[in-house]
Amino acid sequence: MATSFFHEETIPTDDVTVMELVRYYYDDISAVILTRSFRIVPTTTKREFLDNGHIPFADLRADLKILLIRFLYHRNDKDKVAS
Repeated sequence: MATSFFHEETIPTDDVTVMELVRYYYDDISAVILTRSFRIVPTTTKREFLDNGHIPFADLRADLKILLIRFLYHRNDKDKVAS
């Protein structure tokens, strides 16, 4: 499976001392967005794995779709130059 990292964001949680980190990856084979979530305590920088998930492109937030499309465009543009 060929996956490519394209975005990362932190999300506040109910606990003001804890943040949630979500990383987004694009899977070339299934054309699905994969996610990995972590809980981070900023004072200790301790990272606790929460979950793996996947999101169909159609269900992806609009701002993330734009980031993914830009990422894929630049990646494909680099491939053309290398050829």
